[in-house]
Amino acid sequence: MAVAKAVLTAFAGGLLVAVIAVSDPALAQTLPCVYTAADGSVVITDSADDPNCPNAPAKRKGPTTVRTPGRLNVDMAVAEAISLAHAAAQRHRIDHRLVESLIEMESSFDHQAVSRAGAMGLMQLMPAVARRYGAEDPFDPAQNVDAGVRYLRRLLLRYAGSVELALAAYNAGPGAVDKYDGVPPYAETQQYVMRVIYRYRQRVDGRPLH
Repeated sequence: MAVAKAVLTAFAGGLLVAVIAVSDPALAQTLPCVYTAADGSVVITDSADDPNCPNAPAKRKGPTTVRTPGRLNVDMAVAEAISLAHAAAQRHRIDHRLVESLIEMESSFDHQAVSRAGAMGLMQLMPAVARRYGAEDPFDPAQNVDAGVRYLRRLLLRYAGSVELALAAYNAGPGAVDKYDGVPPYAETQQYVMRVIYRYRQRVDGRPLH
C-alpha cells in the first residue's frame, strides 16, 4: 500500500499547477465547440483550427501551457455535460479537465444517476452538499455541475492544491482524509483517486479518450 501511495503522490504532483491556476491567461478556456459530423456522431473539440466550428475563437498566438484533450465522439448528453464542465470550471477557476474526469468517474456523464448512498446527478452530490452549494434540483445538470465544482474547489483549497487529497475527500469525505492524514485506506477510495487522476492525465497530455 505504501508503494501505491508513493506512486500516486508522484503522479498527482506534476499536475497541481494546472488545477487551480486558471488565473494564468495561458490556462483560460473557452467553451468547447460541439457539432454533428457527417456520420451522425457528435464531436467536441477545443481546437481553434477546426473548420467545422463556425464560432471558433481566433488561433492562439505564442506558446501556451494548455493542450487540448482530443476529440470525443459522444452523444448530446455528454456534449452538454462537458460544456457545463468548461463553463463552471472557468467561473470557479479550476482546470476543466479535472472536472470532466471527475464527472466521468462519478456518473459516466449521466445527469440522472443515483448511487446506493443517495448521491445524485452528474457530480454525484450528496443531499447536504447539494443544499450547501445551492443545487436546489441536483438533477438539473447546470445546478449540479456548478455546485460540484464549487465543492471541489473548496477541497482543493482546503488541502493546499493536492489533487490526490481533494479527490479522496470528494469520495470518502474530508473527515476520513483528516483522520488518516492522507488518502484513507479504503480500496474504493484509492482506486477512485487513481482512476480520476489517470483520466485527468490523459486529458492533460492530449491523448484520445475513446
